[in-house]
Amino acid sequence: MVKTRVFSLLICFFSSIGLVCILFISSSYLNNSPNSFIRRLPSHAAVGIGFLSLDPSSFYFVGNDQNLVYLGNRGIFNQVISVDLESKQTQLLTVKAPDSLHVFNDVQLRIDSGRVFLLEGMKSQVWVGSLEDLKVMDKVNTPGFIAALTLDNGSLILKSTKNGEGVLLKQDHTSGQLKIGKDLLQKQVDGFFCTDGNLVKVPNSNKIFYTYYYRNQFICADTNLNLLYRGKTIDTVAHAKIKVARIKSSNQITLSAPPVYVNKQSTANEKYLFIHSALKADNETADMHEQGAAIDVYNVSDGKYKLSFYLSDFNGKKLTDFRVYGQSLYALYDHYLYKYQLNF
Repeated sequence: MVKTRVFSLLICFFSSIGLVCILFISSSYLNNSPNSFIRRLPSHAAVGIGFLSLDPSSFYFVGNDQNLVYLGNRGIFNQVISVDLESKQTQLLTVKAPDSLHVFNDVQLRIDSGRVFLLEGMKSQVWVGSLEDLKVMDKVNTPGFIAALTLDNGSLILKSTKNGEGVLLKQDHTSGQLKIGKDLLQKQVDGFFCTDGNLVKVPNSNKIFYTYYYRNQFICADTNLNLLYRGKTIDTVAHAKIKVARIKSSNQITLSAPPVYVNKQSTANEKYLFIHSALKADNETADMHEQGAAIDVYNVSDGKYKLSFYLSDFNGKKLTDFRVYGQSLYALYDHYLYKYQLNF
């Protein structure tokens, strides 16, 4: 009886490992197989002009101010590094918060229009302060959120949930009033995971973009969450390739297989939306796709595709995040910050 039970457990164990391996290989195949689209790849669209090696840590972009780029430290929630790649100068900054503040791991900082924001979606709160004194003392209660954009006037755009499905909300800075972006996010599978995506704003504009992770679509709306247009990326994955399952004990939905990413990250400057694509085009080699990050560029005005370029791996590190400020693209490769000049 005991031997039979052990044998059954071993079969289940190895079957589970085998299933995970099959799903991983399948996902890798889908990302590298022919996808029925080609990229325009002009030479010298993005030219590297310098990099800086930072102390090993896990960094993310917090914001920018003139020639400075601000990076947050995922390990220390209130620590910011200001970087000037022209002079190679860095400065370690500490954001002061109330002593009573206890944060979860999802907390992030933002620097925008002379303000510092501490964003904590799990606790449904945002703390705001001045960049001049680096103190976040004013608390704003919000709905729970997954992602947030800070607007120039201090208002917030939030990716949240309603009835278990993803929605976009605007919270007014002065009144605290909430507005729902009606029908902006469109359900394909479960309404939650299938609407996952990346939220960015267009500098010096009233436009925002939401780019879906698992399908070839993005949304352009104004900062009052009125739809301006729906755009499509150049690949052909129109439907999210995800599998979900319900956990009976907690009545929660979870992913039952690794999702197939179409768009990994996005950012925007005044003219263009930049999307880090996960898929290989038919006019690219496997080596090009494996040794760099494909960045597809779309016009902000109408969402039409313009061109693509590759950001090659640097010192054996993959691209982890990127931002475009004017004609400068800043890329993070682990603890390396690399600056590129855009020539279009």
